[in-house]
Amino acid sequence: MKLTAFTKLILVLAVTAWVFLLPVAAVATILALELVILLYIKRDRMTMAAIGTLTVFTGMMVVLQLLFGSALYVALTGGLRMFVMTTAFLCLLASTRIQEIAQALVEKFHMPYEYAFMLTTALRFVPDFLSDSAITLDAQSCRGYSNRGNAFKRLYAYLAVVKPLVMRAVAKSDTLALSMELKGFGPNTYKNRRPMRLHGLDYVTLLIIIVLSTYPIWVKHI
Repeated sequence: MKLTAFTKLILVLAVTAWVFLLPVAAVATILALELVILLYIKRDRMTMAAIGTLTVFTGMMVVLQLLFGSALYVALTGGLRMFVMTTAFLCLLASTRIQEIAQALVEKFHMPYEYAFMLTTALRFVPDFLSDSAITLDAQSCRGYSNRGNAFKRLYAYLAVVKPLVMRAVAKSDTLALSMELKGFGPNTYKNRRPMRLHGLDYVTLLIIIVLSTYPIWVKHI
């Protein structure tokens, strides 16, 4: 029995709050669990690249905080919190189908179906966009593309990659809009699916989330 997309979304939102409520040691433990779960669910080149990019970005954020006068402990804590929140989101995308996320947003969170579809479609296009960028870069390199020189020359040369990449994305969006129109996309799109029902594991997980979310209250008064 697996967790439903609704429970996973609640868990991601709870983790976002926990990083500000729980002690730093507990936040670090959550990060370790997230990395283990993420690598267990999907251990491929894209996942490793995402973790590496996130690590570099976190390091840059810590350095910037130090440059602007923040204490070392504050900078490291802020970087840890950001890392935990982003990794929780990666775990959600790796373990849940985009259609299930959209259905949970419409049925459980009562989000308008247009916004739910727009959000999940943007998430779906991210890996396609990265794949297209690699393909476009290889194609332009075969045509003599060179990314050498100073920063301004590199930025100007990268326009040779951006232009076909944007045109490819626009073409895909037009195709998607046409297919949605032919399939009758509308308010009944998610109502025609089987209703999302919570199971025993979902209720247990939600109970644990409530207990951990009220940690400051019961530590203070018990």
